[in-house]
Amino acid sequence: MGTTRKKLLAKGTRILDLTVMLCSLSGAVLLHAQLSMVRGVSQFTPALLRPVDGLALILLLIAWNRLFAHFGLYTVRRLDERVREWLDIAKAVSLGTLVAAALTLLVAEELDNKFILLFYALALFASISSRALVREGLVFLRSRGRNLRHIVFVGSGPEAVDLSQKILHRADLGYRLLGFVDDHPQNTRLWQGKWLCTLDAFPDYLCRHAVDEVFIALPISTCYEQVRRITCFCDELSIPCRVPSDWMELKTADTPAYELNGVPMLTLRNAGRGRFSHLVIKRLLDVTLAGAGLLLLAPLFLVVSALIALSSSGPVFFKQQRVGFNRRRFRIYKFRTMVDGAEALQAQLEHLNEADGAAFKIAADPRITPVGRWLRRTSIDEIPQLINVLKGEMSLVGPRPLPVRDVNNIYEQWPIRRFSMRPGLTCLWQISGRHRLRFNEWMRLDLKYIDEWSIWLDLKIMLRTIPEVVRATGE
Repeated sequence: MGTTRKKLLAKGTRILDLTVMLCSLSGAVLLHAQLSMVRGVSQFTPALLRPVDGLALILLLIAWNRLFAHFGLYTVRRLDERVREWLDIAKAVSLGTLVAAALTLLVAEELDNKFILLFYALALFASISSRALVREGLVFLRSRGRNLRHIVFVGSGPEAVDLSQKILHRADLGYRLLGFVDDHPQNTRLWQGKWLCTLDAFPDYLCRHAVDEVFIALPISTCYEQVRRITCFCDELSIPCRVPSDWMELKTADTPAYELNGVPMLTLRNAGRGRFSHLVIKRLLDVTLAGAGLLLLAPLFLVVSALIALSSSGPVFFKQQRVGFNRRRFRIYKFRTMVDGAEALQAQLEHLNEADGAAFKIAADPRITPVGRWLRRTSIDEIPQLINVLKGEMSLVGPRPLPVRDVNNIYEQWPIRRFSMRPGLTCLWQISGRHRLRFNEWMRLDLKYIDEWSIWLDLKIMLRTIPEVVRATGE
């Protein structure tokens, strides 16, 4: 699960907990009113509510949220046992009920013990039940191949194999083991895994494969320097790195602690390069503008589709595997600008490549059709990527998604950090010289965008992209 999705889940869980608390409070009021009627006491009605009661309710909502956050109930708890989560919920609900009792004393003449007990019982049961349903829902999705995490173990000794068994026996965690990394594999028959590479080669492996988490299982006394380099590199790529003891110190890392079958685990990961609220705004802008763009440009879709179909044989749309966020591959959509089967012809044209670095570019590419050349010059061929934006595979602004061929030809590690952000339709590269830039300058602009990212920067790039499109500077 990506960072944005994890934070959205946390926000959704906060809303769920507060909703459960309000429902429990309402249920306690109704049950208490029914019991009061049996005893001949007048029934509670909403008309009896006073402004001070509303203020007390707001304070209770704030306290409830803070207590659940204090006990770590909004952090990712894949490695947590259900019982530990239930205990933390019980602690939060118990203290929250005490806060409710104190607020009741402030706004009422006396404390009704039966009402407080009813509220506590309902809130405890409903909070645990709702969290259990959420967890089971996630387990169901993971059992269907959704929300899986690809993991790698650094080390192949008994500790690594034992830890991998504990993790993979927990199907609810949704982990998929890629393999083990070690200089000298200690187990020729690694449990449900394979040897991937040496420790020194591991950074290169991370650059070329989609890895979501790294588990360290090496002896610290003899491998400290190698593991330190690996954890620092994982931190640079924003890949969470889990270690079984409190020995690694990274200035930019968050270190939440969990237990896995009694083994304390620390998670080292980059704290992120953008506030969550800004990421939510970015996604809302993507969905709103991409949706509006597809509706407004629907007539243009029909015209361009007809031109492509009439001018050359083959499909209207071109689909290609690209490397996106966290090195995940996805299928990009564009209007076809080349002859049908152009990808198969690229190998024959490699000797004509005019671009430096990992890119491939020929100014007078013989595969481009006449209509395709106009589409490229006006950037109209990129419009179908709005579909990728709606699907969440791309953003309106972000580093351009590279073809698999180009990524495989990146032999240095420093540009790989560009995959720590969702790719986009436009970025600094498009407004800073575009095809005139050398490959390394292009990569540095992508990293500059990641380091300086803000909503304002996105808006500025989008506005500056418009004249570039109007001037038809594409190739």
